[in-house]
Amino acid sequence: MMTLDRFKQIADGGYSPVVLVEGVRDLPESEIGKLAAFGRWMAETFPTVIFRTGNAKGSDEAFASGVRSVAPSRLQLVVPYTRHRSQSLGDGIYTYSLSDFSQAADAILADYTVQASAHYRELLEKRARIPALRAKAGYLLRDTLKVVGSAESGLTPAVAGIFYVNADNPMKGGTGHTIRVCRDQGVPVAFQNEWMKWS
Repeated sequence: MMTLDRFKQIADGGYSPVVLVEGVRDLPESEIGKLAAFGRWMAETFPTVIFRTGNAKGSDEAFASGVRSVAPSRLQLVVPYTRHRSQSLGDGIYTYSLSDFSQAADAILADYTVQASAHYRELLEKRARIPALRAKAGYLLRDTLKVVGSAESGLTPAVAGIFYVNADNPMKGGTGHTIRVCRDQGVPVAFQNEWMKWS
């Protein structure tokens, strides 16, 4: 559990700390405005924080719209390939594409991915031979990159994660993998039952 006081300590504890804002793709329409409002509140309340997300539909897009309305220059999008959902990329927004990374960086991300989610080991090992697995692996590696960062690109590691999860199964899919990477790296996370009480 991450309280607002704990988050304030983290957010005020360093130069341009990076906070993940993301979650499920199948976000209920009734929640879109809440996530956008929270993203806006976060950007206004914590002016030194950099907000990072994966540019997916649903939660990522809603959080990002709130941040973008206040400080587009403090929004980072980490994408699996260069033109991923290009219509949502905007001026002044930093975008990092997994396809721009070296093979050495890719191997490091694969190690972190398996460390957090061992059941993906076979998928990552077979991705070079099977195109469908290569695409799926790209999304997983992108999710890992969002958390651990990359010295090669100047992408600093995240210090906290704000997630909108599936309440019945918060560890499902890519969101669950990202949360596991956070926990594996000692990055505190908060779900909507916690952060919705902050603002």
